[in-house]
Amino acid sequence: TPDELIIERRENEYKLFRQIEETHILHQVKKGFDTVDEFMQMANSVSNRRKSRSGKSLEIHLEHLFRQFGLATFSSQCRTEGNKRPDFIFPSCADYHDPTFPDQKLRMLAVKTTCKDRWRQVLNEANRVDRIHLFTLQEGVSPHQFAEMTTANVKLVVPKPLHTKYPELVRDKLMTLN
Repeated sequence: TPDELIIERRENEYKLFRQIEETHILHQVKKGFDTVDEFMQMANSVSNRRKSRSGKSLEIHLEHLFRQFGLATFSSQCRTEGNKRPDFIFPSCADYHDPTFPDQKLRMLAVKTTCKDRWRQVLNEANRVDRIHLFTLQEGVSPHQFAEMTTANVKLVVPKPLHTKYPELVRDKLMTLN
């Protein structure tokens, strides 16, 4: 299923990334550092690179899965109002910008590896879309946070194998990628 594939592909990609990272970074770490600032600069650089790679790769994996499972009508990184760029618009960016296309047929999927407090960032990425879908790999949110999302018309999309990590109270309200 798409839910199982996204998790499997992410795990395999992360293993490969770690091997490449070891090859390129470990020798610098083993050399040591002259100051704490040098150490912190290296650590922050590695951490930021990991976060950036993780988010972008998740979007790429989702795009490939959409195509693999026959979902042909979507746009990624469509520019909406101003300089906003939601991760995915359905059915297309052209439809989003067509004032005659009905708003109720537009969908948006935001992608966050973890949503924590960052889920609010997606609320105004596409003004014409009133129900936002948010895909995440985060292993659980509190019932309070889930209620906040629901109140803001955010529908949480989580791979089925991760549903058990969520409070029982919200599990049946989660969508799967499938």
